[in-house]
Amino acid sequence: MDLRTIPGAHGRDPGNAEMSSRPNSLADAAATAATLALCAVTAAITIGGSTSKYAALEASARGLMVGAPIAVGLHARGLPAFHRFGNLLIGAGIGCFFASFSASDDGLIYSIGRISGWLVEVGLLYLVLAFPSGSLERVDRALVSAIALVILLLYLPTALLVEHYPTPSPWTACGGDCPGNAFMATDAEPALVADLIRPVRETLMIAIFSAATVRLSLRIGHASHIVRRTFAPVLTVATFRLAAVATGIATSALAPDAAFIDVVAWVVALAVPVLALAFLVGLIRWRLFIAVALERLALRLRAHPGPDVLREALAEAFEDPSLDVLYSLDEPEDHWADASGRAVDPASLQTAACITEAVDDGRRVAVFIHDPALRHDDAFVDSATAYAAIALDNYRLSAQTSALLREVHESRGRILAAADQERRRIEHDLHDGAQQRLVTLRIKLELAAERSANGDGRDAELLSALGSEIDEALDEVRSLARGIYPASLAARGLVEALRAAALRAALPTAVLAAGIGRYPREVESAAYFCCLEALQNADKHAAGATAAVIELTYNGALTMEVRDDGAGFEVASVAGGVGFTSMRDRLAAVGGHLEVRSSAGRGTRVRAAIPLGVDTSGAPGTSGASA
Repeated sequence: MDLRTIPGAHGRDPGNAEMSSRPNSLADAAATAATLALCAVTAAITIGGSTSKYAALEASARGLMVGAPIAVGLHARGLPAFHRFGNLLIGAGIGCFFASFSASDDGLIYSIGRISGWLVEVGLLYLVLAFPSGSLERVDRALVSAIALVILLLYLPTALLVEHYPTPSPWTACGGDCPGNAFMATDAEPALVADLIRPVRETLMIAIFSAATVRLSLRIGHASHIVRRTFAPVLTVATFRLAAVATGIATSALAPDAAFIDVVAWVVALAVPVLALAFLVGLIRWRLFIAVALERLALRLRAHPGPDVLREALAEAFEDPSLDVLYSLDEPEDHWADASGRAVDPASLQTAACITEAVDDGRRVAVFIHDPALRHDDAFVDSATAYAAIALDNYRLSAQTSALLREVHESRGRILAAADQERRRIEHDLHDGAQQRLVTLRIKLELAAERSANGDGRDAELLSALGSEIDEALDEVRSLARGIYPASLAARGLVEALRAAALRAALPTAVLAAGIGRYPREVESAAYFCCLEALQNADKHAAGATAAVIELTYNGALTMEVRDDGAGFEVASVAGGVGFTSMRDRLAAVGGHLEVRSSAGRGTRVRAAIPLGVDTSGAPGTSGASA
């Protein structure tokens, strides 16, 4: 698992950027001048020591061996994702410069060049195995350590023992007439060198380069789509050079006079600038890929993305199907959740190929599980971090909004339940209190009127008049009690309560009900009073209406529809009235909604629906009509 913490993008001061651009420009100019100077020195040494009639062409090729890695390395060094590999390329170019000394006809310079050539092979092997991140994995470190030990123990000590270095070499230009070894410290070359040291070191070098060739071949075969489409040419050139080095060593040991060796030597030498140029092409393709990916991402995420949309957009834009996004959880601490909100155990992330933890303004935003090729690209990390911060904020705001809406809905339900309970209490108090006292008072007045009948007739008439007024008050109390919360609604359900209300309605009203049973008290109460309010509105606003219909249906939701055949009215003129507002509030408290349609000459249609689960009734209501 590769874990990397990336800070979120922060604004840069334009003034500071302008001030910092001047030193960078001077450094670039100095680096360019130094590279050209190294190439010129390499060309001069090659021309001075070459015995070929194509000395100028050879000098140009060796200058390219030095200049190409340095130039590409300087370019890559300016990119954060490839800064480390750029340094390795620059180092390889400088190593090739010292190795080019072996083209000199001066013994000391030539000897320095040959020893440098041995050391360069260590650096080049490190370079190709560390591509593109600049760091080595465990197997790669073992290979680099092996070649370093072979050079240190079996090559460098022979510089003090041999009269001539083995030829041909990828770094020499002297053909078969090369200078002697300037560092020889013995009178004669020990036989041990030719009999034991050279065969052993050549065998080990062939094994190391062959293993490295297999290693790179496997890396190409197992490379992700992102790596294969951008950097496969680099790995191919590197694999070809490793195979060429192993072939050259084996051919030199088996057939030292074969003309094929010179060809292999030039192939090995020219593979260095080709490798650098292949990396430049791959670098351009990589930057083009990132630019196109960011464009696709921006087009896909025009609106505020949610966590699931962000994951899909990132995976599609960067062509990484395995990409996933986990978000930081405040509770429990140091835990993560996926796009659906499910908690993810950090221990399960240990098997992930590459993990990048993004931090924005000191706050952990997200963890990205992605292709290792993307881990050092700041464009990917910065864009992903920015969008993840937006998605996380949206997610939190959405969660807060949902919680507030849920709280409002629950609060409405509690208010409605409390209001219904209070209505039932008032109805009970009116029935058992004021209504009973009025009945008792009416009986007493009748008794008083009977006693007064034998006396003053005017007192009897007065008592009879008071009795009539008490009858009217009693009717009003009964009507008020029924309007607050009808007993029939609690005892017999919605259909029977509406039928009883239809009998008292000003307009002739029919109740149509199919498959309607019993539902929770708050649902029946909301439906009943909404229908009652609609009937009252029909009586008030439906000019010329002769009849009304209440229709109840159930199909996963309880639906009520109140229709009249009046002249209709402009809905906007009464939509904000107390009646419609009351209906909407009642329905909203139980998750329902209201729809009002009215047009001239076609009457009015008030439709309400309350979503429900399974019907909670004991038995469905019967269809029918009453007037």
